[in-house]
Amino acid sequence: MALRRTYPKALTAGALALLLTACAGGGGGGTKTATSGDGRVTGEVNTVNTATVGTGGTVTYTITYPISNWNVLNAGGATYSVIDISSVLLPGAFSIQPDGSVTQNTTLVTSAEKTADSPQTITYTIDPKAVWSDGTPISADDFEYTWRALDPRTCPKCQAANNAGYDRIKSVKGSEQGRTVTVVFDRPYVDWKALFSPILPAHVAKTYGPADTATGLEKSFNEGFAKSVPKFSAGPFRIEEFTADGSVVMVRNEKWYGKPQNLDKLIFRLITDVSQQPTSLANEEVDVIYPNPQVDIVQQVDDLPAVRYQVSPSASVHQIWLNHNAPALKDLALRKAIFQAVSVKDLIAKTIGQFDSTAEPRLSQMFLSGAPGYADVVSEFEYGIGDPEKAKKTLGDAGYTGIGAKLVAPDGKPVPALRFAVQAGDQLRASEAQLVKAAVAPLGIEVQVATVSNTVDAVQEGNWAMTVGTVSQSPFTATSNIPYFLSCEEGVNFCRFNLGNYRNLKVDKLLDAALSATSAEEATKKLQEADKIVSSDYSILPLYQNRSFLAYDAKLGNIRDNSLSFPTYNSEQWGLLNGS
Repeated sequence: MALRRTYPKALTAGALALLLTACAGGGGGGTKTATSGDGRVTGEVNTVNTATVGTGGTVTYTITYPISNWNVLNAGGATYSVIDISSVLLPGAFSIQPDGSVTQNTTLVTSAEKTADSPQTITYTIDPKAVWSDGTPISADDFEYTWRALDPRTCPKCQAANNAGYDRIKSVKGSEQGRTVTVVFDRPYVDWKALFSPILPAHVAKTYGPADTATGLEKSFNEGFAKSVPKFSAGPFRIEEFTADGSVVMVRNEKWYGKPQNLDKLIFRLITDVSQQPTSLANEEVDVIYPNPQVDIVQQVDDLPAVRYQVSPSASVHQIWLNHNAPALKDLALRKAIFQAVSVKDLIAKTIGQFDSTAEPRLSQMFLSGAPGYADVVSEFEYGIGDPEKAKKTLGDAGYTGIGAKLVAPDGKPVPALRFAVQAGDQLRASEAQLVKAAVAPLGIEVQVATVSNTVDAVQEGNWAMTVGTVSQSPFTATSNIPYFLSCEEGVNFCRFNLGNYRNLKVDKLLDAALSATSAEEATKKLQEADKIVSSDYSILPLYQNRSFLAYDAKLGNIRDNSLSFPTYNSEQWGLLNGS
């Protein structure tokens, strides 16, 4: 039986962090056993026990998507592959644990606390031992650069994945030789623990452009950190080589200031065809895989000896995005008809329902089932009901003709084919695209499924009408919803992760109010109001909560899924089990 994730009541666990790459991450899980019957995970999570592993050795971990942007804080760089790698390289003030709790990263900061309410002031004390891999001390300069690059007031052209909170900071100042960082806000910010996780090295930024000008910030953030393979690290490993085949080889960071790492090498091997990842695991070409779970992949791994795996509901969701910049989809009636025609229950049954019968439709835009604030805000708008007749009526009432043949818009122009962008090698998403195509065909709508080498790049180019996005939860509810629903500037194809260029000023005001809330409960109420408005606009069709699949060689210890920070969050603890 699949393990069901629960959320700590103290956290607002409905926040989201969109990633276009293959869905991954999860909570719960366990160890594969011969008595599991249906091949599912049973028992306890592969918990961390540093006494069980030795020193030395190499672990090879698979990444699925090519890297075209190395800046994890950049809208084009916040992909699963880059997040996995950045989790090893970049430090942050706080970290999220597998149980959803937010903890201070005491390896980097010995204290981080609110020291005043009016104005809101946060003070961080950096551990004197914390240095970058070239020996440069981590300091207030790194906090200040990160703030300036992510604040649209100081760098309006910096392509930040999320600037929430940074745009409320008045100043970042250092003292005690840069080891004390004082951050003063000009407006309250409920999710302040989400900030500065991670930070970027200011001294490296200066080599890309002057950090005291908007132009210099833009150059360093959008080009320098984005296009250059990181030669810096403040984590347990550093990059030794970015190979010709797109893989990344890491070795020990000799300047690592935390608890000693166990491995000698950590390799991220690029395997874009997820169907080949179980084969690579069986052939011992890789040691850890984290693919999008599909029936055949789960079955292949279940047949492998000496392999442990975890399958469980993850902290992310699948959803279909419509591009409001696509001329045909500017019309609400057409968007509504598409959502009425697609049967979410049927889509689930023909995809992840084949290996997890507990999967069910998601009924909210901004929250996960079981999280504080979750409520059904889509049923009244007839989302995912799979009713082509109702969809036809919607179109007819709006003045469309050619319904059921070749759809013609009210202005007399034929509705063009809708381009559905799908990541190459992702069979699950390809199947979902085909199901959507079949669902809207009876309306006279043509969908062209287009396989692209990199979905993030394809979306930024703007030549798309539909795609499947993956959205992950975070304890920082208000902050995490900003990238997907805050209005973009007029005329842009891509901003933050508001993929479809969704725009509603009422939602903007509610999001801002949630950020300024004095408690998570108050923020949740504002988001619930926004949740219903977003649903009434027919922009995103929620599908289901993703399943996570982490498989690894049984000789490894301390490998553990973390749906909010990815398995590499504790890479310094990874190692070969004693006796292996």
